[in-house]
Amino acid sequence: MARILLLHTGGTLGMAPEGDPSSLAPGPYLEHVLERVPELRDLAELQVEVPFNRDSASMEPEHILGLARHIRERVATFDGVVLIHGTDTMAFTASLLGFLLADLGKPVVITGSQRPLAYVRSDARENLVDAVDLATRGVNEVGIVFGTRWLRGVATDKLSVYRYEAFDSPNLAPLAEIGMDLVIHPGAGKFERRVPKGLGAAFESAIAVYRPFPGMPWHLPTDGIRGLLLETYGAGNLPMERGDLLALLRHCRERKMPVVVTTQCASGAVDMEAYALGRALGVEGGISAGRHTRWAALAKLGLLLGTGADVEAVREAFGTSWAGEPI
Repeated sequence: MARILLLHTGGTLGMAPEGDPSSLAPGPYLEHVLERVPELRDLAELQVEVPFNRDSASMEPEHILGLARHIRERVATFDGVVLIHGTDTMAFTASLLGFLLADLGKPVVITGSQRPLAYVRSDARENLVDAVDLATRGVNEVGIVFGTRWLRGVATDKLSVYRYEAFDSPNLAPLAEIGMDLVIHPGAGKFERRVPKGLGAAFESAIAVYRPFPGMPWHLPTDGIRGLLLETYGAGNLPMERGDLLALLRHCRERKMPVVVTTQCASGAVDMEAYALGRALGVEGGISAGRHTRWAALAKLGLLLGTGADVEAVREAFGTSWAGEPI
């Protein structure tokens, strides 16, 4: 029987009206899970560890970098890893881990739920069963299982606060679809791994994120900011006739600060050659993030800046798929 490392980090799945069993030691927590989901015994031999117990809204990059190190240290004697995580920042964690663990050689399946495991009407049971099942399948992917799909982590975003199909990878087909059978798609685990060496020692969080709206004032970033992420309109458009926006871009260019361009749209790609405004943004130094999700773009930029990468290294990275993320 496969041996699966079950890491609980917090989130809705482990909550209960009478208290939070996720605060228990690993032994009692595993008993709680197996009492509610006994069919897990038929899928794998589980070992539970609780690295920490946090609401995912309070998750910091150092927690995720620590998880990546912990998984590498512990995975040798296991066939796969299931990571229980809150949904709010799950897509960011999946993006970071997707880059940092691309070469792990074993499945890392991230899951959670919209309602706690202790509730009668909950998606937690199905998600947990599917996550453990997928972790036994030997597919070298870091992905989110939620509802009826397993999605590559570096291509995923949360789209709903109440639907059981809460996540999607708009620009990439699912790794697996789950119904009466669990169907793993032929491309799962088959991507070229090009993650640069040296990533993960640090994550630079001093990134200013601008999500524009009509009439928004374009203030210069505060001291200490190392990079910008622009969630632009459509295919990469901004009001390039605005003097304050041009001053912002000039400020970044003079300080050799990368400006990465994503889109507010859920699907599709930044194409800065499609319109005059996008072309003007490129002339002013904007770096197209193509089909990167907002979370994958943030994860990639923060990891690069954590190594001291310059603007040209950032530009090259956003033209390269590190871990199967669409570009």
